[in-house]
Amino acid sequence: MLSLLAIPLFLGVSANAATPDWNVTGSYVVDFNYLGTDYPHDMTLLQDATGNITGNGGSPSGANVYTWEVVTGTVMGNVVDFSANYTATADAVTPLTTIYASGTIATDGSMSGTWSDNYQGGNRLGEWSSVSGTATILLGSLVAEDFGVVNYDTGLGTTTGYTAGFGLASSTFTGAQSVVVQLFNGSTLLQTNTAIMTKFNTDVTGTQFSSPFDVSGTFDYGTDGYWTNIKETEFGQSVPATKVVATVRLASGKVITTENTSLTGDPTTVYPDVVVPPVVITPTEKNQCKKDGWETFTDPTFKNQGQCVSYVEHLNKDDADDNDNDRNHVDSDDEGHDKHKHEHEDEDRLTNHVRSDKHGNQDRD
Repeated sequence: MLSLLAIPLFLGVSANAATPDWNVTGSYVVDFNYLGTDYPHDMTLLQDATGNITGNGGSPSGANVYTWEVVTGTVMGNVVDFSANYTATADAVTPLTTIYASGTIATDGSMSGTWSDNYQGGNRLGEWSSVSGTATILLGSLVAEDFGVVNYDTGLGTTTGYTAGFGLASSTFTGAQSVVVQLFNGSTLLQTNTAIMTKFNTDVTGTQFSSPFDVSGTFDYGTDGYWTNIKETEFGQSVPATKVVATVRLASGKVITTENTSLTGDPTTVYPDVVVPPVVITPTEKNQCKKDGWETFTDPTFKNQGQCVSYVEHLNKDDADDNDNDRNHVDSDDEGHDKHKHEHEDEDRLTNHVRSDKHGNQDRD
């Protein structure tokens, strides 16, 4: 029975695990040893970019009378985990037999580990190893290089905030599928930079890149063209950045990530200038005295809200009296004007009368 059962081999990736270091896509012959005897199986596997495995196979190798299908399978680093269900023969299908295997991938791409199954309700154990076929190493590891406070003119506006640099070992960024860099305060996300890959892949083909996070400057991300920048409500304008995390999916599909918590520079220097509203030291409206507002005034100070309200009422009454006095002064000026005008008119009439008398006297002469 075991000689006819093939077991899929793959690298497992758990929900919180690292990304795969190997790609096991390909065809293999794998020996399953049980009680000192090797039973060869054919195996064909297909691995996606995140390390998930699908596949099928059969035994004996080359004949495949007994067949199986991979049910679950993933790649995590160089660790192997998998399960496969029999699809033939009757004794393996009823009741359903499932094989579980785990192992590692060696530096030469060969694979080996241990297996177990529940054939006919039992519990068989053994070891397995690949005889032909090799996994392909996924090169590349991401390294944090710098993380600092900056304030400089980029030519596309001033970057007043942070910059983070990263390097790649054993690979290049050529053909990278995605690049995301995130800025944090503790566990709180502040900003996210997502690379615009058409631009990034054109210019970044080496082993290094940097990502800017503007806080209070005028950096123009749109014209720069490398990053789509998304700011959260709190994006670093009042709290310091303490961590930056980069995640890159390489051309091979391998996802690599790293973080940097070693910030250099004073983050308070990138906070926007705070506009302080003018301080009102003297109340001018009664509403300013309410809701404990009376306690904030210094010229004069008050013992309670009522005293503050009385002061404003008195202040407003004085203003009103001043306005009345101004109006009375204008009226008085107008009356004086009129009186002066009448005096001139009387003088004119008197002068005309005198002239008339002179004329009369001349006529009498």
